[in-house]
Amino acid sequence: MFRYRMLVGTLVILVVAGCSGRPDGLDELNLYDAASYFSGGSSRERVARVRLLSDSTNNRIAVMCLKEARLTELEALGVGDLDQRLSALEDGRVIEVSDSTCSLSFPVFVGEEREALARVTSAAAAELSPLVETTITRLEEELGDRQDVLFHLLWSRVIDVVWWDAFSLAFVGERPPMVSWVTYPSHRFAVGTNYESMPGNSSFAMTWSDGFDEHLSYFSEMNFELHQAAWGGELESVEARAGLQDYGVFDGDGDCNLFSYQNDERLDSVLTDLANRYTAALPDLIDWSGTADEFGLHAGDFFVIALHEVAYALFENLYEAGKLDIPDLLLEGSPKAQAVRLASVITDQPPGPLDQAMALFMKNGWHGSREAVAEFRAALEQDPDNREILWFLGLSLYDIEEYSEAIPVFERLFAVVEADPDEPWKHVWGLIWIGHAYDALGERARAIAVYESVLSSDHSSARLQMGQYNIGPISAEEWALQRIAVPFEWK
Repeated sequence: MFRYRMLVGTLVILVVAGCSGRPDGLDELNLYDAASYFSGGSSRERVARVRLLSDSTNNRIAVMCLKEARLTELEALGVGDLDQRLSALEDGRVIEVSDSTCSLSFPVFVGEEREALARVTSAAAAELSPLVETTITRLEEELGDRQDVLFHLLWSRVIDVVWWDAFSLAFVGERPPMVSWVTYPSHRFAVGTNYESMPGNSSFAMTWSDGFDEHLSYFSEMNFELHQAAWGGELESVEARAGLQDYGVFDGDGDCNLFSYQNDERLDSVLTDLANRYTAALPDLIDWSGTADEFGLHAGDFFVIALHEVAYALFENLYEAGKLDIPDLLLEGSPKAQAVRLASVITDQPPGPLDQAMALFMKNGWHGSREAVAEFRAALEQDPDNREILWFLGLSLYDIEEYSEAIPVFERLFAVVEADPDEPWKHVWGLIWIGHAYDALGERARAIAVYESVLSSDHSSARLQMGQYNIGPISAEEWALQRIAVPFEWK
């Protein structure tokens, strides 16, 4: 389960600075664990592949290069494959190597730069405090006896949803950047949000911190059950209910404590208004270009980084002043039952037959099973032309090696989408899966004929990523050409 400090469209990253050689007192610094990530969905050309630093030796090299290290100093580490590692780190945009020195290519705030960043963001937080205090007052009025989720809603539904719009106001005509950075030490009040789609066009938000994030993977696994609970439904699984009770979703009397509200109801409108007000205050909060120059950063990158730190400074000020209660779980990692205070559901439609089938599909690693096939078939009886059902039923049949049965399902999907092509990617990728099924049946000539029809499709440029099958992101045309050359195999 990946964690993201902010989520706008795609995702986020961080930066660090230091001194020549290994900086004193930073032997324990793990740049990989300390990194934050933000993605505005634009070019990845400047984004460091921070995952390379999960290797302890690579991390050791990078810490040496916090500001700049001579290659002779790196050679003194005694790393046998130093040249290969430096090449990999350079190719991954983690470091920059010159004839005699090496430095990091992504920002890390440590030491004096960390203090300088704190001064800038603390001053900005002080300016925003009156607005946020007013926001808290409005939320308190709306929440009534559910003050326990006030912090979560303030963070996840107001402050953590403004980044794209705020950036667009501050940098007209530009897109938010992909950013990677590190602040060391990290702020005590640093938090993030994971957002997930739920059945019935609903959405789920989960707040986390470095001190507590164990609920993320479990809540994701219990996606369907949480949606049921939000609608007051009974959970069939005693085990699921007991597990959710551990995280405070159910109390000892069996009552559901998960906070949910309806899309477009008053609270939803209030939260949207508060987010808009916060957004409007950000573009002129700091001299973004001038201050970014002082740190040697792109203005857009600095905007993303600084706004995180401003938010954390706000929380600290409000918490210390007794104006904002932040769950102990985020600060101290306990008690676990407070996890329900870190979650909310925006509901739209109650769970239906497709949702039960999708729950089985997702829990099986986004692969089908005989149980999922049965549920998808039952859902299809009620809605014969539902594209989602046809798509996932076809994949499920393929997964359980019922290839002959999968083909007519994808053919039906193709016919439905062709008649009303709102989702052209299903049109062309449905064809591709027909080709996959023919290949699995050993009917290579028929498979190639299908792949060739993809090449002549008006939608051959449609891109798709299906990580569970090691596909993409790739266009249908590119994938079809590969499959003409070599049959599809994923197991």
